[in-house]
Amino acid sequence: MERVTIQKILDSLQIDSTGGYYNQIDIIQILINLAAAFAVAMFIYWIYKITFSGVLYSKNLNITLVLVSLVTTSVVMIISSNIVLALGMVGALSIVRFRMAVKDPKDVGFLFWAITNGIICGISAYGLAVVSALFIGLVIFILSKRIKLYEPYLLILECNKENLPVIEKICKDYCSIYKIRSKTIRDNIFEIVLEIKIKDKALSEFLEKIRSVEGIESSRLISYEGDLEEG
Repeated sequence: MERVTIQKILDSLQIDSTGGYYNQIDIIQILINLAAAFAVAMFIYWIYKITFSGVLYSKNLNITLVLVSLVTTSVVMIISSNIVLALGMVGALSIVRFRMAVKDPKDVGFLFWAITNGIICGISAYGLAVVSALFIGLVIFILSKRIKLYEPYLLILECNKENLPVIEKICKDYCSIYKIRSKTIRDNIFEIVLEIKIKDKALSEFLEKIRSVEGIESSRLISYEGDLEEG
C-alpha cells in the first residue's frame, strides 16, 4: 500500500508548499496593496481621533491601528495562495497571548476595523476597502456626535442626615433621572454619590438650589461619559 504523505496531498491539490507564490508576487502589486492599506488606515486614524470621547487620547494606540493594517496586508499577501504558510500562521497565533488593557470597548471595534482593512487590501479588493471604510466611518461619526438631550453628571455631596429629603426633592424637580450610587457615613456626615441627568437648561438653577441647602459641607459636580439607565 502506497504511503500517503502531506506533500502528496498538497501535490494532488496542486498547491505549492515551497514558497513559489512569493516568487511570483509583483513588487508593484505589493506597493499598491500597502499604499491602499495605508490610505484607508489613515482614514481610520482620523475617524478615531475626531470621535474620541474618553479622558486621555492615546496617539500610540491610533498609530497601532495603522501598523496593524499594514502588517495584516503583508501577511495576507504571502499566505493567500499558500496553505502551508496559512496553517503555520494559524498555529503560531494560537499560542500567542496578547495582554493589552482596553479602556474603551470602542477601541476593540477600531482594532477589528484595522485588521479587516488589512485583509481586504491584502487581496486587492480596493473598492470594498474604500466603500466599507466610508460607510463605517460615517456610522461611527453619526453615533459619536449625536445630539445629547441630557448631559450625565456625578454629584458628590457631604451633608447631614437631615439634608437627605431636601436633596432628594431638588433632584426630583431638576433632574430627569437620578440614582444614588454610593452612600458613606463618617462622623455623622453622609458622603453621597448620585448619578444624575439634569433637565434642559436647568444646570445653573440646580447648582444654586444645592448650594442654598444648609448643612451641606461640600458639593462637587463631575461630567460623566457613561450611560445612565432609566428605571
